[in-house]
Amino acid sequence: MNHTLRRLFWRIHFWAGLISAPIVVFAALTGLLYALSPQIEARLYADLDQVTVPANGTAPKPLDQQVAAATADHPHEALRYVVPAHTATDSTQVYLQAAHAHHQTKGEHDHGLPTGSIVYVNPYTAQVLGQLPELQRFKTWSKKLHSSALQGDGWRWLIELGASWMLVLFATGLALWWPKPQAQGGPGWRAFWPRRGVSKRLTWRDLHASIAIALGLVTFTVLVTGLTWAQHSGDNFRAAQQALGQGTPKAPQGLRSQPLAGSSPLSWQEIHDRVRAQSPDIALQLTPPNGVDGLWRAENFDRSQPGKRFASLVDAYSGQTLFRSGWDQLPALSKATAVGIPFHRGEFGWWNQVLLILTALAAVFSVVSGLMMWWHRRPRGGLAAPQVNRQTLRQLPPRTWWWLLPLAGALSLALPVFGWSLALFTGIEGLRLWRAS
Repeated sequence: MNHTLRRLFWRIHFWAGLISAPIVVFAALTGLLYALSPQIEARLYADLDQVTVPANGTAPKPLDQQVAAATADHPHEALRYVVPAHTATDSTQVYLQAAHAHHQTKGEHDHGLPTGSIVYVNPYTAQVLGQLPELQRFKTWSKKLHSSALQGDGWRWLIELGASWMLVLFATGLALWWPKPQAQGGPGWRAFWPRRGVSKRLTWRDLHASIAIALGLVTFTVLVTGLTWAQHSGDNFRAAQQALGQGTPKAPQGLRSQPLAGSSPLSWQEIHDRVRAQSPDIALQLTPPNGVDGLWRAENFDRSQPGKRFASLVDAYSGQTLFRSGWDQLPALSKATAVGIPFHRGEFGWWNQVLLILTALAAVFSVVSGLMMWWHRRPRGGLAAPQVNRQTLRQLPPRTWWWLLPLAGALSLALPVFGWSLALFTGIEGLRLWRAS
């Protein structure tokens, strides 16, 4: 790499570290909590999530009876959707929303934080096991802590800022580390192993690079998948999906249930049985119709099996499926997202959790080791920031600007929070160079 470009990358790497380090530590530690949520929830909510199967072979009560028990126990809350018991030991989960909140927000969230509750019902007895505010479920709480510091959608930009600059940090760090081949006098593959018997700063640098690169692919996947559902970059990603014809298939406009003369709507149990017969073997989420001509919506509640993903709209009177979309109907980019997001959440089992835990610990170590590298090289009383002046910029080959500026512009458009912060960073650097001249 050109020496001048290396110095520019070093300064960008330094700035990216200053911007993202505290956010990275926060995101890594809260992500670590979220990755452990299956084991934590299994201990906290076993009495709500699981039931004992009757020894006498008693069949579950009709789903209508289970839903009625939940709504009767909480008459001042509006019904949102139901997750029927999937396995023999599962409870039925009925999701409710305070009636006034449902009317005011026209949705299940208030500024990005769940305000509803979950009622747990024993499917064999139709007795209510208990109720829990949705935000008090550890998985939901840790997810919102990780994505918005429990401050709602207004703070989601903060994690987006850290993830954006973490990509820059990773790319510039990789470029700075990239070793020369042994044939050209460089370390070659030996650069992957930390050196012994060198200065403390070099030891920290080797560890900093080796651990980051060892988990680089997982780190990159986590960053990219996180940005695809972030607030601003996620909107851009979904717009690009639609423009490329890679978005999730959507139902045609104007679909309605057709009330039949002299007939009444189908029951919860009848809808459940029809959907169950046509759907993959996975936990369902059933949302009742909104109004007389509304449609039932059925989809997979379990997100850990992308191949069984589906969504369907069902006529409330005839039970006819008016729209259905499954894994086979998803375009390639949507399939990649459907796999990447559950991976980001650690939903593919223990191996996925282990990878995420190691990646979170590696991210924290990168911040600590970067701080130690700076500490060992800093001059007394100085900041020790890599210096770049106007002469340095003039020495950059013209071809460098031909790819560097378009790349920065493209990233700024795709990641708006990064673009705003890059404009601020560039302005500060420009002011510094102007004062120095």
